[in-house]
Amino acid sequence: MTRQTYDVIVIGSGPAGGIVARRLGEAGLDVAVVEKNGWGGVCPLRGCEPKKTLADMTHEILRVRDMAAHGVAGNLRVDWASLMRFKHSVIDPISDRVFDSFHGRGVTTFHGEARFTGPDTVEVGEIGPLTAKHIVVATGAVPRKLDIPGEELLMTSDGFLDMEELPESMLFIGGGFVSFEFAGIAAAAGARATILHRSRRVLKGFDESLGRRLVQAMQDQGVAVHTDHPVKAVEPFEDGVRVIVAGPDDVEMEFVAAAAVSGAGRVPDLDGLDLDKAGVQRGPSGIDVDVRMRSVSNPNVFAAGDCVEPGHPLTPVAALQADTVVRNILEPDSARSDLSGTAGAVFTHPVLACAGLLVEQASEQGYDFKIYEGDAAKWSEHNRLGMAHAGYRILVERGSGRILGAHYLGAHAEEVVNIFGMAIRHGLTREDLLGQPWSYPSFGYTVRYMLG
Repeated sequence: MTRQTYDVIVIGSGPAGGIVARRLGEAGLDVAVVEKNGWGGVCPLRGCEPKKTLADMTHEILRVRDMAAHGVAGNLRVDWASLMRFKHSVIDPISDRVFDSFHGRGVTTFHGEARFTGPDTVEVGEIGPLTAKHIVVATGAVPRKLDIPGEELLMTSDGFLDMEELPESMLFIGGGFVSFEFAGIAAAAGARATILHRSRRVLKGFDESLGRRLVQAMQDQGVAVHTDHPVKAVEPFEDGVRVIVAGPDDVEMEFVAAAAVSGAGRVPDLDGLDLDKAGVQRGPSGIDVDVRMRSVSNPNVFAAGDCVEPGHPLTPVAALQADTVVRNILEPDSARSDLSGTAGAVFTHPVLACAGLLVEQASEQGYDFKIYEGDAAKWSEHNRLGMAHAGYRILVERGSGRILGAHYLGAHAEEVVNIFGMAIRHGLTREDLLGQPWSYPSFGYTVRYMLG
């Protein structure tokens, strides 16, 4: 086999890898990109985009139900088959568009599974050795395994997003955003949905008190949420599954449903890459990189997105890290990764969003801060919508007035939290935000309520 040499090889074509390959191709470098699944990666094909397509349906259905006492009459129902056809019409063309975007920029594409054979060399199936000055790992993440008996009976998030029919009842294992979002979708569409979580706190990474408010909102929507219920095993039962859990006082309990989904989060997709042959160091949260997104143990290798440590498994983070990689390859040591002000959201109804530090993080880091918090369901903005569960907690540093963290459960939270994320990133203060003439009435204006 003839050795093929490139300036850059990118492993993975998702939000991180795709940006790196396209921009370096545009810059005139000889680039190859390797993808083992669909072109485009998890976010557009098996994550954010298809999930949000279904979640938007949830919001519309539940908004109408919230307004039932406000003059809206009649009932809505979900035609699951039609919804899935619509989802496919939105998602299916993406892979071809991504593939074409590479060739339009002169990027060589290989479909297959890459593995390192040396510090600057990979092999892809029968293609043979590929060598490059720089190799960029952007393989994303895969569903976390539970390591329990009967795990093969569980549906993955990929399976949920491709269900042709909606089961009458569903169990969601894990208390993270995947379970909360999917359970909300299933319940709004008419299924009996139950979340089983191993510990007391759900939605780790989001404000605990607002997480409890969201649990109340989900229960009002018909979603049963059981905490401190670690799953021990899964068994077939009639036409569905039986999930065995350790309940209160470690008493064994069982839950039965037509289907069960593993929502225990995702882990870096690094198995099979043979990182050790490239001398690439990894930890439990991904490839160890420095502030320039370069491997701490192999300067030929960069990494970005869900497969790196440190970072956050979010598409905007992958995009920012990809930008850092591109800049450092084109002009060595010119850029540093900066994730300050990163915002995230759980697309339930209502949405739970955050930016910056949690209360416990701010305390651990020694900040002197004040918490502005309250029940946002009392706002006229939420009253008009019939939304009964909403709240906020904003962390402001004493003295400087800088925003340290923002946490909001309510309508348009995913947009409002971006305001706070920008404030955190650029050092804006409480006074800066209060002095902004926001449009009114709007949810942007509610920034004043939160900081008043």
